[in-house]
Amino acid sequence: MKCAVPQPVHLEAYTPFPFLVHAVQMRVELDHSATVVETRLELERREGITESAPLELDGAGLGLDAILLDGAVLESHRYRMDERRLTVLDLPQRCALTTRVTVNPSANQGDEGLMRVGDRLATQCEAEGFRRITWFPDRPDVLSVYSVTLIGDSDVFPVMLGNGHPVGEGVLPDGRRWVRWEDPFRKPCYIFALVAGDFALLQDEYTTSSGRRIRLGIYADHDRIDECGFAMGALKRSLSWEERKYDREYDLDVYNIVALTGHVGAMENKGLNIFDANGICADPEISTDHDYLLIERIIAHEVFHNWSGNRVTCRDWFQLSLKEGLTRFRDQCFSQDMSAPGVKRIDFVRALQRNQFPEDDGPAAHPIKPRQYIEIRNFYTGTVYDKGAEVIRMMYCLLGDEAFRAAVKAYFTRFDQQAVTTEDFVAVVAHSSGRDLDQFYRWYLQAGRPRLEASGAYCAERKHYDLTIRQHNLPTPGQPDKEPLHIPILAGLLDTDGAQLQATCAAAPRVDGNYLLELREPVQTFRFEAVERRPVPSLLRGFSAPVSLKVDLDPQELALLMACDTDPFNRWQAGQTLAIDAIRALAADWHAGRELEADPVFVEAWARVLQDRETDPALVAELLQLPDEPALSEGLPQIDIDGHRAARDFLAGELARLHRETLLARYHELTDTGPYRFDARALGRRSLRNRCLELLLALEEDGILALCLAQLRDATNMTDGFAALAAICQVDCEQRQQGLDYFYRRWQHSAPAIDKWFNAQALSRLDGTVDRILELEGHPAMDLMNMPRVMAFYGGFFRQNRIAFNEASGRGYELLAERLILIDGMKPGATYWLMPQILQWRRFDPGRQQLMRQALEKVLAADISRGLYETVSKALAQE
Repeated sequence: MKCAVPQPVHLEAYTPFPFLVHAVQMRVELDHSATVVETRLELERREGITESAPLELDGAGLGLDAILLDGAVLESHRYRMDERRLTVLDLPQRCALTTRVTVNPSANQGDEGLMRVGDRLATQCEAEGFRRITWFPDRPDVLSVYSVTLIGDSDVFPVMLGNGHPVGEGVLPDGRRWVRWEDPFRKPCYIFALVAGDFALLQDEYTTSSGRRIRLGIYADHDRIDECGFAMGALKRSLSWEERKYDREYDLDVYNIVALTGHVGAMENKGLNIFDANGICADPEISTDHDYLLIERIIAHEVFHNWSGNRVTCRDWFQLSLKEGLTRFRDQCFSQDMSAPGVKRIDFVRALQRNQFPEDDGPAAHPIKPRQYIEIRNFYTGTVYDKGAEVIRMMYCLLGDEAFRAAVKAYFTRFDQQAVTTEDFVAVVAHSSGRDLDQFYRWYLQAGRPRLEASGAYCAERKHYDLTIRQHNLPTPGQPDKEPLHIPILAGLLDTDGAQLQATCAAAPRVDGNYLLELREPVQTFRFEAVERRPVPSLLRGFSAPVSLKVDLDPQELALLMACDTDPFNRWQAGQTLAIDAIRALAADWHAGRELEADPVFVEAWARVLQDRETDPALVAELLQLPDEPALSEGLPQIDIDGHRAARDFLAGELARLHRETLLARYHELTDTGPYRFDARALGRRSLRNRCLELLLALEEDGILALCLAQLRDATNMTDGFAALAAICQVDCEQRQQGLDYFYRRWQHSAPAIDKWFNAQALSRLDGTVDRILELEGHPAMDLMNMPRVMAFYGGFFRQNRIAFNEASGRGYELLAERLILIDGMKPGATYWLMPQILQWRRFDPGRQQLMRQALEKVLAADISRGLYETVSKALAQE
């Protein structure tokens, strides 16, 4: 450890900050190695706070050049300073405190505070980065209005941006230029931002529904500004959607976005969003369909934060899902409105099942509102964001569209420019809708995921159908006992021909063609009347709750749902369940040494989907994809990496062998020779075409390999080019290296494309991938200080590659331990993102368990940060 064993922060210890900070005035003299920050705080002691209560300001890595009280130098006996706190004594009821510090952006190798990024300066203040810039009460419940004057050499910093509106500029006697930015809305310091440097500018304008004209600006590298047009359109679509859905206009006259090369992530700073350049810049030659969709969605996410996060913010960091869960739900709804909604919903659920479900099942399990933390950055998780969004979606499901949107609007109005809690949000929703959400609130407090089991009984004589659903909530670390949750389940009934049955259920109203079942008890039975034929239940439509569901259905019934259900998600989930059952059965045969034979029911159902030319190609592409880890092991006591790999590879090969000609025919009929288009039809066609190619490569035939290489070389867009590269990286053949060499030669001068080149190799499931990873670490294009590349490379291998990382030798685990220690010393906030697989170590076979434990113990024994210590110590301490 770099310090003594750290102690956690507890939710129960929250108390309001004893002083109000009415206004913040900052003067920032920009310099790459010596930026001077002078900060004036207008303070008022809160009512009821004793006069003896000191003012405690947070700081990290700060000195103190000067301190003044009401303009006079403060005597040394009236303050004390250590490495984390500046404590000021004997303050009057109202006063102005000024501090001056000098910070070195070039020396800041972390990921918070004021940093040098190339030749630019930029900030990242969420969650606790403002304390690295100036002495301040760095907590989200301290809301202030800010006036910030930026001063710099105009040759070095021709662009100087801040929050809010530009209200003045000029030149100082020494020739330096100054610009003043004022934000009229009270905000927390974590959304303070500044950016300074040389940028090109793309300008546009947006007119709100009330007629206000908003100046829009995207700042980017000069050689990438032409790639920002799509992002500008996405920004305007997001602003318009927010007005239509929630009646919320953007509140400033300026909306600026910075595309910052070398930065990772995106941040909703008020009026000055900062993005990784690859999260803004898009060109069909170097950006995939996935990149375009992600750019649109993340821009929307940051736009929507203006209300769900900025205007109404969190009282403390335990309330993080208050802003992130609600905003993630809203960006998902936006994305579904912008493209094929059913396919997007499948995409969101697959990500949840792949990334968040394992979090629920391991030592990192936590509620969406945790009770304690050591390092808050460890809680920017799939649970807080994605499960948090699903909890909001359940409320939406229970209330309906109109009532839910009315409740959220009431929340924005009631708590405008305030810092609030999840209890405040749920109380407003309950009051606005008239719904009792007391039991529902347990979703915020309980960790883990409910397991549901459903079974049905049909009475042909009385024509009724009884559907019984049981919920069971498994123990999680620190929560051995769980209470039943309030779970909305959208349902339908099909007959054995696939037609929708019309029935009545007194306990389940019809909502948009579905029955809304509200499960509140450990066991509940719902009776459907006037059921003319034995039904096949379609449950959890649209994935109406983040649960694991087991339904008493046979393979033929699952095949029926896969073919005929009107709900796209349930078609997909039925197919996934059918495939998982088939792969698990094959794995059992593989372990027993029996001859492998594909399940004929699944093969026939899969073939019907392949031949379906009426369904949206994008949905067909999803239905054809075989499940992989962790879906294959979800719910099993032990992860069967070897058996599932062998079984899945066999099944993929059998499907390709049996349906080779149909796959080839579909591949060729979906070929488009025209210019790239970004629309739902074009995206769907490319997705299905590339799925067919991926499946055909399981044959490892020379003709198919040549077809893949031809697509890689002739592709007119990165979607097709990268799909071919990623697919051939899964085949052990000489064409694999040919494809890699061609791609690198063609794109060696494009950083985003080379990120993809590294990522494709990191995702390879082939034996020997660990050796290839070690070899690539020495490649001239690999730069450990290039965080987008590091995340594409190490994230691809450690986080996403479920096969090669778990090589039985344990070399993947040893490599992860070494790189965690290395990256923790450079960018501590990045390590948790790399660890989901190894945190599941107790679910692996004994041999892998031992090797994983040794790797974790190696990390724990090293000189590591508080955040990494928290994650690893939890993993090893779990009983």
